[in-house]
Amino acid sequence: MEGITVPLALQDYMTVIFSALGLSILTRMVYQMDRNLGRMALIGTIVTVLGGTLKASGKLVIALDGPDLAVLNQGLFPLVAPGFVLVGWSLYQIRRFFREQPPLKQPWLVPLLTIGVFAAGSIALGMAGGPWKVPLILLATIGNVGLLVMLAVAAFKRRMWFSGSLFVVTLIVVLVMSQLAGIPDMPISVIWFEQIAQTIAQMLFTLAAWNYSQVIETTYGRRLAVQPA
Repeated sequence: MEGITVPLALQDYMTVIFSALGLSILTRMVYQMDRNLGRMALIGTIVTVLGGTLKASGKLVIALDGPDLAVLNQGLFPLVAPGFVLVGWSLYQIRRFFREQPPLKQPWLVPLLTIGVFAAGSIALGMAGGPWKVPLILLATIGNVGLLVMLAVAAFKRRMWFSGSLFVVTLIVVLVMSQLAGIPDMPISVIWFEQIAQTIAQMLFTLAAWNYSQVIETTYGRRLAVQPA
């Protein structure tokens, strides 16, 4: 991360802030539909935002001539991977309610097993001296892409063209920027472009999440019984 400046590091927090807003809006929607699933979404949101915060903080420390702290610069994927899985799975189960399908008896089983399998793969690779982050990067990608695709499809099915289009644009930006992120020794100008593009994508995601949640809460909020705590 040579050449990282303080303004560049601080700008990265903007992406985290908008991501936190969008995920929080969706979490609130899920919680109003089902409190247990709302807790799942809340945990997923917290760990995802924490992962992004650690990444941005690692850049800031380096920009201030501090050390390259592994706990900051390596903490992104171990957190965002399970975070996206939990948020996405909670939303999937809420969609089952919309289709009047019976709730799953053990709603936590699938996400915890999935996270456990990928975590075990990451540990095994690390112990063998391999790229331990690869399974977590894969899980984070699957979780993030799956979340956005599911939201876009759900929005389009309800003729919410505005929200659906914003979710698609966010998905495209995330996929393109993920390819740029793999470029070694990226010039500062490209890093600026990547970060600003990610920030704009998360702004669109937040707007789409707000519009989507407003329609869903108005349409279904009164029809779904909230489970007791």
